[in-house]
Formats: sequence, C-alpha cells, structure tokens
Amino acid sequence: MRTGVPRGADPGLKPRFSVRTSFLRSLVAISLLLVLTSCSVTDSPAKSLVISSLHDKPRQFILLGAEQYDGELTFALVEHGFTVKPIAIRQGVTEIDANRVVEYRRPEAGFRYALKLSVIHESWRCVFSGAHRVSASMSVIDIATNETLAVIKQTGPDASCPPLTPVWDLLAQELAQVWR
Repeated sequence: MRTGVPRGADPGLKPRFSVRTSFLRSLVAISLLLVLTSCSVTDSPAKSLVISSLHDKPRQFILLGAEQYDGELTFALVEHGFTVKPIAIRQGVTEIDANRVVEYRRPEAGFRYALKLSVIHESWRCVFSGAHRVSASMSVIDIATNETLAVIKQTGPDASCPPLTPVWDLLAQELAQVWR
C-alpha cells in the first residue's frame, strides 16, 4: 500500500490545492509583480544644475507659474528659510502735472530673484490619498539680468501620499542644499 494517498482515493489523481495555498501563491505573484514593475515606495532623487553660484545671494523670491501650487510651494520654501512674495511689486508713484513728471521709487521694493515653476501631471494616482504624480521643474532666475542661475527637477506626488514626500518639500529641500 502506498503512503500519502487517502484510503479509497484514486492513486492516479493529483491532490487538490487548498484555498489557503492558492491565496498564498496569488500573494507571492502579486508581490513579485510589484517588485518587477518598480512600484515607487521611496522618494526619487532630485536633479539639479547650478549655473551660477547662489551662496552669497539673498534667499528671497517671487513665484512665477506656480498657480494652483502657490500655497504648498510657499509653505515648503518658508520652512527651509526662504522668503517668498507671491507677486512682484515695484512700489512707486508717478505724478503728472501740467509742467512736469515726478517719479518716486523705493529701490528696496520687490525682489531680484524669481522661482519659475513648470509642472507636468502624470497619469499615476496615489492609492492612499488620490494625489497625482507630477514632474516639477523649478528655475532660479535673476530678474535684473534675465539669467537662469539654477534648475532643479523633481518627481513626486503633488499632495500627501504615504510613504512618499510631496514634491514641494523635496524641491525646497534641494534648493536649500544647492544654496549653501
């Protein structure tokens, strides 16, 4: 008599897998699929290019092109020690009289540097929060000379998506490191 075959069962039949074994195999297959498709569970590193030295320049900016992300980006930059104004202001008054034109300007008004933000939305959505994955490019521009001083590129969620960090925090962190 053969061992391992239940009494009364056909020895030619293969044993059936239980539901538990099937579930475990499915779980292993799904885990392997996630690993192979590189499901992102860590923040991607930023890419930065410094064209001109930033360390001796004031950490003050106006924002250009940030529209719907003004609040998030401003908050992240302020947390990293930057001063941000949402619009460029050149305070001045011009009086036009019949005989003369008088202009009063405050030279300290407005900031010399701007952050220009470009955002591309990708089709990826966060399972936990519904945030979108975005590719953001941020340029540091000298308004007086119209020169780009640095460019930072970062990919990440546009809002909270545990365990990933929102892209705005990563951009501000990279800018603070580049600014040293």
